[in-house]
Amino acid sequence: MDRLREMEVFAAVAASGSLSAAARRLNLSIPVVSKQLAALERRLGVRLINRTTRKLALTDDGLAFYDRCKGILAEVADAEQAVAGADGKLTGTIRITAPVAFGRAWITPLIAKFALLHPDLTFHLQLTDTIVDLLDDNIDLALRMGDLADSSLRSRRLVKNQRLICGSPAYLKRRGMPQTLADLDTHDCIAICGSGGPGQVWRFTGRNDDTALRITGRLSANNGEVAYAWVLAGLGLAQKSIWDVADDLQAGRLTAVLGGYRREEDVHAVFPPGRQVPHRVLCFVDFLVKELQAAERKVFAAIDAAPKKKRASRS
Repeated sequence: MDRLREMEVFAAVAASGSLSAAARRLNLSIPVVSKQLAALERRLGVRLINRTTRKLALTDDGLAFYDRCKGILAEVADAEQAVAGADGKLTGTIRITAPVAFGRAWITPLIAKFALLHPDLTFHLQLTDTIVDLLDDNIDLALRMGDLADSSLRSRRLVKNQRLICGSPAYLKRRGMPQTLADLDTHDCIAICGSGGPGQVWRFTGRNDDTALRITGRLSANNGEVAYAWVLAGLGLAQKSIWDVADDLQAGRLTAVLGGYRREEDVHAVFPPGRQVPHRVLCFVDFLVKELQAAERKVFAAIDAAPKKKRASRS
């Protein structure tokens, strides 16, 4: 294997912290990755990585070599991207992860539209409400809503999002329309507990400061679509993205409550750290920005177009 390939293997191991993750990222077997790493160390005459049964750690020589490798590989990638796709032809694979509801409703049809425009591209879409490790899962692009916990990740804002409390007309007729946050103590609040557990906190963005409320209820799930189905079934209230419920609000299947308490946030495209973003991925993100921003006004207009719910008395 040539020197550039050896450097690419070493950089993948250094960035991911394991042979298995590097192998997945490069679509190689673990023995091949191990063999090439050992060959590189023999050729250089130095140990680049200290191996234990639990983890890998770069040596001082490894750290210095990794810094140089990143620069060299980035320059090679820049050179390739400067000429790649000059004829408008995109090839290769794009691996994407997205929240379940948002991915199913919005990203799935946009992938289909982009795939028709670029028939030589291959896509793999992973829908999950759990935050995945982009390097370990060999993901090229993650679509995430809300604040980014890891500030080191490279990202691009796609569109704005808003989380609002909503419930079905049947539930609100039966239990009454809450008028204050304190009223939620007497309501069934459905938790989406991907990371917060059953006693999830709902957060709201205010003009002067943010508000947090710990909610309680009989139902919780780690999947937003499950919570959505329970809300439609009249089992309680949930805090949902406007991108998930815009059609339901406009059709009257759901009603927004406590309109002064919403959470303003953004939808981001997030890229894995430590490697060049492929040209095909950047083109797809440009496409997403154009398509989603074209839909943004229509989605948010659903709040104003929704049938107005009269105040319901408690039974």
